[in-house]
Amino acid sequence: MASWSTKHKSVYFSAFVAFVVFVIALPAFLFFYKSPTCSDGKKNGSEKGIDCGGSCIRLCPADFGTPHILWSYSMDIAPGVYNSLAYVENPNQSVEVGSLDYVFKLYDDRGLLVAEKKGETFVPAGRKFAVFAGGVRTGERVPVKTTFEFNENIEWQKGNVPSSVRVLNINLDQESEPKAEAKIINDSVGKTYASLNAFIILYDENDNRLAFSKTLIDKIAPGETKVIYFTWPKAFLRKAFRSEIIFVAQ
Repeated sequence: MASWSTKHKSVYFSAFVAFVVFVIALPAFLFFYKSPTCSDGKKNGSEKGIDCGGSCIRLCPADFGTPHILWSYSMDIAPGVYNSLAYVENPNQSVEVGSLDYVFKLYDDRGLLVAEKKGETFVPAGRKFAVFAGGVRTGERVPVKTTFEFNENIEWQKGNVPSSVRVLNINLDQESEPKAEAKIINDSVGKTYASLNAFIILYDENDNRLAFSKTLIDKIAPGETKVIYFTWPKAFLRKAFRSEIIFVAQ
């Protein structure tokens, strides 16, 4: 059994430890401790990655698939001037990108770079969409291959599969100056779409891309139907057998 002296020393020691903890250690800890934030460059708190996921607004890029570039293509609209289009799919149903940098590169038959066009685009959630670059100047060189790339720094944000706008019918005239007329409708209950880009893509009998065009829909209200038009400056090289229209918000 411990003596009275030993117990007395134990009490004093415990009091000393408590003094050190509450008077010195705890204030020092509180002074130097910094609570986790979404900008401290560390994975801490409820974060799933460095400064992303959990309670942070920023989503972790590793949690989502990168957009799939299905194809990219350029067509001449005047001597030495081309329009370029990339057909892309975002496989993620719940996230979008407000603005993502991209670059089109056009190459000649020797594999040499002819021209490039940079820009930025909106990436809608869970759907296929188009990226368009107009008026790419190539001079006297003729591009035969087009590539398309996104900037690797993708900042995902929560989003929903958009657009209740659908196509009712398409009439295509394939004469010397082709044109297309499409009737569309906004099926949404309370969503008005403004500055909506519409792209038409034409395919030949082997389902190869043949031509494309773009038009801008200023506004389409809920339940409203509209007729939109697409044009081309010269006849197609082959006959179009199938057409597709996709809508992309600016």
